[in-house]
Amino acid sequence: MAYHQAQRLHVLADYAIACEGEEFFEAEIAIAAAMKWTSRWTSDQVAMALEMVTRLPQTIDALEKGEIDFYKARVLYDKTVPLSADHAAEVEARVLVKAPDQTGAQMRRLTNRVVMRVDPEGEKDRAEIRKAQRCTGMDTLDHGMARFWALLPGDTATMCYQRVDDIARSVRNPKDPRTLDQIRADVVADLILATPDKTSSVKTEVYVTISAATLMGLSEQPGELAGYGPITAEMARELAADATWRRLLTEPTSGEPLEFGTSTYRPPAALRRFVWTRDRTCRFPGCMRPSHESDLDHTVPFPNGPTSEANLGAFCRYHHRVKHRSTWEVAQRKPGRFTFTSPAGRTYTRDPEPVLG
Repeated sequence: MAYHQAQRLHVLADYAIACEGEEFFEAEIAIAAAMKWTSRWTSDQVAMALEMVTRLPQTIDALEKGEIDFYKARVLYDKTVPLSADHAAEVEARVLVKAPDQTGAQMRRLTNRVVMRVDPEGEKDRAEIRKAQRCTGMDTLDHGMARFWALLPGDTATMCYQRVDDIARSVRNPKDPRTLDQIRADVVADLILATPDKTSSVKTEVYVTISAATLMGLSEQPGELAGYGPITAEMARELAADATWRRLLTEPTSGEPLEFGTSTYRPPAALRRFVWTRDRTCRFPGCMRPSHESDLDHTVPFPNGPTSEANLGAFCRYHHRVKHRSTWEVAQRKPGRFTFTSPAGRTYTRDPEPVLG
């Protein structure tokens, strides 16, 4: 396994070097028949391959020989990316002496210590850069759950957790069936969305698609939460209980939304919501960026093409740029059905999914 992973890195590096100067060459790799990778994952893999071949040759050699696994190779790559070539080589040499006999966790701790000793001033600068990258996000999980997270400086994160823990412990009582972890999670949600007595006026906007039969309790067909995916009928009904309603008619057999159009350049709100609901994600093959977080792009530029559901598609900002600034060709043969032709001449298709698929 390690040998084949090393060979894949060699191949990716060779391809990247051959395509040097081509801005969007990763898009071809991302959706090649043998890969089916997302663009972000592709860019990451290409960067790692180039780093291994050009700056960490001992690491890729150890991987090829089976002395380390891919996880350990990845650790060295991640930790040495911001270092100079000389510092990276020094860290690589020090770590690889012990890495074959260590677990992945042990090797990661060792690498952290070595990096700080080899480049202490750089570590201070990197800490400031990472602080500037603080952000929040959400990862979807199975069974109607998701992980909401925040990337914060260590001291701030520690204080936030302590604050949540203090509140959770203060409200816990013997009659409460919840575990302490469950109470902590509820405290986080309450602090952001509402006061503990639910009197907060905080309002948020989410897009939920639910069939009329499910809404009336005649069906248990799942609903669809934009940015998350399928949700249970029960959760969909709960969200729909206090909502602004907008009708969406679909084709009975396929579940595809029916047409909606306009003659103006900027899509009106109703048309935007229609395309968001129909497309669900960025239309570029393999991209899963939610449609409501993407741009609405005219397949045939306006005014040569109309502002209608048959000429609009959701494209994330990166793939929007790919469409307009490279030789990729995009066609929408039927509303919601996109055909892509890559610079290499390969053709890919992306069909619409049923609204409540």
